[in-house]
Parts: sequence; structure tokens; C-alpha cells
Amino acid sequence: MSEPAFLHPAVDLVTDKVAVVIQERAVVPLSAWLVDAASACAKAGQGLQILTSADARITPALRATLAGPGSRWVVREPDDSGFFDGLSGVPLAWDGSAFAVVPERAKAGPSPAFARPVDGLGDHLLLDVKVLHEAALDLTLGETVETLARVLCGGAPAGWGVAEPAVNPWERPALTELCHRRSPKSTWLMFTGSGERRFIGGALVSRVTSGVKEEITFLAGFGPGEEPPLDRLAGLASGFADAGVLLSMTAQRTRGRMDLTHPARWCGAPVPVGLAIGAEGVREIGLEHALAAPAEGRPIGPEGAPAVWYGLGDGRDSGAWSCFSDLLKHLRPEGVAPTA
Repeated sequence: MSEPAFLHPAVDLVTDKVAVVIQERAVVPLSAWLVDAASACAKAGQGLQILTSADARITPALRATLAGPGSRWVVREPDDSGFFDGLSGVPLAWDGSAFAVVPERAKAGPSPAFARPVDGLGDHLLLDVKVLHEAALDLTLGETVETLARVLCGGAPAGWGVAEPAVNPWERPALTELCHRRSPKSTWLMFTGSGERRFIGGALVSRVTSGVKEEITFLAGFGPGEEPPLDRLAGLASGFADAGVLLSMTAQRTRGRMDLTHPARWCGAPVPVGLAIGAEGVREIGLEHALAAPAEGRPIGPEGAPAVWYGLGDGRDSGAWSCFSDLLKHLRPEGVAPTA
């Protein structure tokens, strides 16, 4: 590994494949040190592996970071008999250069520790929203995040930053200035807040040939017995389409903790509840083709530049994945997303 990454204070062990960070704490966030370590690993072409106890939890921001190539959440078995992957439960072992899957043990299924039940779970509503703004001197980013927070959680973002905790007070001009200063490089930032319920998320801001793109992940938590406001999703997509910024929006529902942290346990698989494609994607494939999809779609946005919203159910039926897959094959039969 390159020397800067090797000397990074957050790293406990370095090999030619990965950097391993040991975290002995109840909740592991994406701290500034881990952001730096992840960046160093990415530059060196290596993975980042976080090692924790079986009772530890990680934040959504760290979970997203560990989705990179070679990266992994490694969990120590409660009896110290081995290790398993914190997101899948598959058994792991140290092979001399990285924690890796043990094929023979994997055939037996996930770790029993991973399969332990989790009490008091509610629901998470996860949205992935891509919007495109015209490049302009007076462009101020963050409006889409504010809309998501207000409509889904009854509040506004409280803080933002490039690591956890997000200590900067929510100020759209300030975060816009950071993105502008870093341009043409992309900027990832996170946000958090609480209105009627807690939410957290991240946004990747990129300068592209057609303008400024925001790729937003928004996660809201709902307690046991609370129903996520799925009936508001179509209106959200329609509002973004009316504003002329919508590229795409997907929504999924899954079980999870109210505090939005992820335990090293099986909480259930996410289920899609809706998909929207913006006017650009509809123009590419044609409105008639878009409305002839295997899932019922309806036009949203301006009549002269329509987008389309597809409702996929209430997120309780895992069969929605089959419908979602068929829908994507219909919308991009050549494997190229119409909303890219």
C-alpha cells in the first residue's frame, strides 16, 4: 500500500490487498479518520475492512462506504471462534492478506450469531434520487434534500458535513460553496435531521456536461406500528418532474432500527415500492414504450416533457423484486439505463 495510507492513524493492519481498522465501540460512524482511510485505500486500489464485535452497529454512511471493491464489515464471533460478514452473515477467515469468504463454511449458511432475532424493529424508507440542475452562477444546492425531509419526515435537515458527526449547521450556501470550490471534482457530503422522525443521508454532487448532478440517498426511520408515507412518493417524484430536475427516483422499504444504525444481524431484505424516470429517460425510450411496461405507470410532470411514476406496492411482498426486474428490463433492454 502507498506510504500515506500505511501511516494513517486509523489503520491497524495493512497488506497488499486491504487496510484493516479495528473498532472496539458500540456504534461505528464514518469518522473523518475513516473517510481519509477510505480515500487512501481507493487511491491505492485496495479495500477497507472494519473489524468489530458482534454487538457493534455501523451507521448508514459507513455501510455505504464499505460497499466498495474489497471492502467489508468483519464481525468477530461472540465466542471468538471466527469471523463473519456483518451485512450477509457469511463466514470469513483471514487468508494472510484479507478477510475472505470460506467456501466450505459458507455452504452451511450464515453465522448463527447473524441469525439472532432483533427486537423492536420498525421500518426504513430508503430513497435514491438523481436530479440534474442547469449550471448557473446563482445555483444553490440542497433544495431536493429539504423537500424530501419536509414531505417524508415533517422537518428540515439539521446538519451537514463530509464525515460523521455532521457538525455544520444546515446552510445551503455553505455546502454549495464547498462543492463549487472542489469542482470539477465530485463532492460527497452527508446530512442528518429530525422532524417527526429521524432521517439521514448523503449526496454526491458532480459537474457533468449537461449541468450539476446530485445523487441523493435518503433514509428515514419509522417505529413499530408506524406506516411509512408511501402515498407521498408519487407526489414527490411529480414535484421534481415539474421543477424539471428529475432524472430518476427509486424507493424501497425494509425493516430496521429506529436510530437508523445497522446491527450485524439479519433484519430482512429491502423491497421496492416505487420507481420514477425523468423526462430525459422518457424521451429516449418513448412515452408509449414507457407506459407499456409490465408495471402500471402514469405520466407526471409537464405535459410537454412528461416523466413516469411506477408504483410497486406497499413493500411487504418480496415478489415485488420480480416485477421491478421485469420493469428495468423493459425500460433498458440493451442494459443502458435511460436515466443515466
